[in-house]
Amino acid sequence: MMGKQETKSEFALARSVTHLLHRAQQSAVNQSAVGLAAKGLTIRQFAVLAALYDEDGQSQSSLVDVTGIDRSTLADMVSRMEKSGLVQRVKSNQDARAKAVSLTDAGRVAFEDVVPIVIEADAILTEDLRKSRRESLLLSLASISGDLEEEVVPRKKGLKGSKKKKKKKKK
Repeated sequence: MMGKQETKSEFALARSVTHLLHRAQQSAVNQSAVGLAAKGLTIRQFAVLAALYDEDGQSQSSLVDVTGIDRSTLADMVSRMEKSGLVQRVKSNQDARAKAVSLTDAGRVAFEDVVPIVIEADAILTEDLRKSRRESLLLSLASISGDLEEEVVPRKKGLKGSKKKKKKKKK
């Protein structure tokens, strides 16, 4: 059994990846949540809209993979978003038994309306980092989250980013 002194020298909250990621996540949520809430959206709803904006007509299973939102939460969320007119569920072209989730015109407008809020929040969160450190942070976060599909470069004109397919880690 480790003594108090041994534990103290081996662990420092200020150097804990788990703790720092949690604090960074809190900062990120706080930075964008107010602006999104003013537009009637949550961060998770924004993630669903963004995923559908990049690739419309996804299955709910695909949305779970892309957003990291658990299956039951996502199903409830999509149902509420459908009732509010942001998305619609239609029969899938690939699987007659499945439903595909698509943006409605209102969902597309809502997404385009709030993207500047999230871009501004991202800029504020990383404003003290040099460009190379911002890119390194994005690559590190993508690696830690197991999702290296999105090309991690600043987006140029337009909202859609290009995709670079890489092998996805198993979670």
